[in-house]
Amino acid sequence: MTLPAPRRSAHPFLVLLSGHGGVAALTLLRNIIVARLIGVENFGIAATFAILVSAVEMVTTLGAQQMIVQDADGEDVDFQSSLHCVQLGRGIVGAAVIYAIANPVAAFFGTPDLAWAYRTLALVPLLTGLSHLDAWRYHRNKRFGPAIWVQLGPAFLSLMLVWPLMTKFGDFRVLLVAIITQYTGMAMMSHLVAERRYLAGFCADHLRRAFRFGWPIALNGLLLLAVFHGEKLIVGHLRGSESLALLAMGFSLTLTPALIVGRSLQSYLLPQLTSVRNNPGRFHDLAASVLRFCLLAGCTLGIVLAIASPTVPWILGRDFVPLMALFPILAALHGIRVVKSGVTVIALAQGATTNATLGNLPRVAALPVIYASLNSGGSLETALWIATAAEGVGLVIAYALLRRVLPAR
Repeated sequence: MTLPAPRRSAHPFLVLLSGHGGVAALTLLRNIIVARLIGVENFGIAATFAILVSAVEMVTTLGAQQMIVQDADGEDVDFQSSLHCVQLGRGIVGAAVIYAIANPVAAFFGTPDLAWAYRTLALVPLLTGLSHLDAWRYHRNKRFGPAIWVQLGPAFLSLMLVWPLMTKFGDFRVLLVAIITQYTGMAMMSHLVAERRYLAGFCADHLRRAFRFGWPIALNGLLLLAVFHGEKLIVGHLRGSESLALLAMGFSLTLTPALIVGRSLQSYLLPQLTSVRNNPGRFHDLAASVLRFCLLAGCTLGIVLAIASPTVPWILGRDFVPLMALFPILAALHGIRVVKSGVTVIALAQGATTNATLGNLPRVAALPVIYASLNSGGSLETALWIATAAEGVGLVIAYALLRRVLPAR
């Protein structure tokens, strides 16, 4: 099957930005529609499904998609085969973890009768593990279209299923089935756009290299679990599904554009930065441009989102009016996150995968403070200001570490 490629006249970064933006917009639109249809309490339950899937993905990732772009042997068939083995192993481990912790997770969120739903989500990491890496290998030659199709088509399908699923179920199960359908489509599409036959081989040297590259990314994934979901987990446990629904939707509306920019930058700039990493002068010039762009993008995003806060009730309905007070703080939090994404991609091009990990530590360290604040009756606004301050400290640390790994001019 041959899928349409972007026009040659389109700038690659614009292709990536529009592609990632389209995927994120479709997913966000799906969640907004589901939230309006099933109500705030049911959406709070449904949000825990997305949190669990995202958490396991973060913790088990070893960066195979980044490594096939960054590594000098990324075009080698045997090397790609070994990375497929890494992906498959990751998927099996992730599925086993979700199945094993389903009961404790359901109890943690106060819904012990829904353990079956969490066990069903074990399908998601298994599907991810069966994906073909060709779509990401193409990034080495600035062919970004196939990877966009792998994500865009299933996201659209997931959105189109909302109304039929609502007619059949009418509750949190709408999002449960939509999530599984989306990941099934992504796995299938990755094989449809592939040029090479899918192989999963075992080479001890390749696997050792993949582990050396990936373990800091997996550790950072554990930290990202705390960064992206720590506050939500605490709120869901202490304040219940309605407060969790407010915070989860607030994160979706403000974090989504930050992730669009961050992922587009990494997909577009990582191959370019990697190609000049042995040319210090060119690397420094490109890195400086990346930092300036991310600073501008982060400030712009924060301001635009803060101004947009009055539109929340119109978009989500009156049940989500309390979210208006949280929106400007979340805008500032994720504006800082965009700036940090530029620092991270520059460090990754130099093979410094621990930069992102250490830059996320302050956010993790803030979680006990947030828990104590909420547990003693503190507001959600206070908790988010603590998280924003911690994100700022993390940016300073990440930038200081970046200066240590930059090549001498």
